[in-house]
Amino acid sequence: MPETFFADKIDRHISRLRVRNYPAPTTLPPPNQLRAGAHADYGSLTILRTEDRPGGLQVLNRAGTWFDVPVAPDSFIVNIGELMARWTNERWKATLHRLVNPPPEQAPMSRRRSLVFFHNPNHDAPVAALPGTVPDGGVPKYPSTTSGEHLRAQFVRTQV
Repeated sequence: MPETFFADKIDRHISRLRVRNYPAPTTLPPPNQLRAGAHADYGSLTILRTEDRPGGLQVLNRAGTWFDVPVAPDSFIVNIGELMARWTNERWKATLHRLVNPPPEQAPMSRRRSLVFFHNPNHDAPVAALPGTVPDGGVPKYPSTTSGEHLRAQFVRTQV
């Protein structure tokens, strides 16, 4: 795609920045309870700045195994979101991730603060499989939509 392909799709973006605080647990959570359950972010991509503390971000790899995401000093973690997966017809897959609790012996030092930037294209940006991502004679994995409609549908779906 040309370098400027996304320019008119993000010039009025509906992104948001969130500050997340995960306090150190004061009591032991039930076995297998998570700080945040498995999910993929809805937008195009997520940029995360976090602290290296016990318990933390895990991603699911292609083999179906959860693994801890290392936190390198002075770095960011970038996750692909559902809209980018739709645009690339899943050549780039949305990152399934979760946040785990710390081991009990490390709980007192596990407070985690994160800055999370959820990038979302313009509300009316069309989102459809990019040229070259669908095999000749094939059909896209997802129907065309807009950024706003996709986000609305996901918010409604998860407000159960």
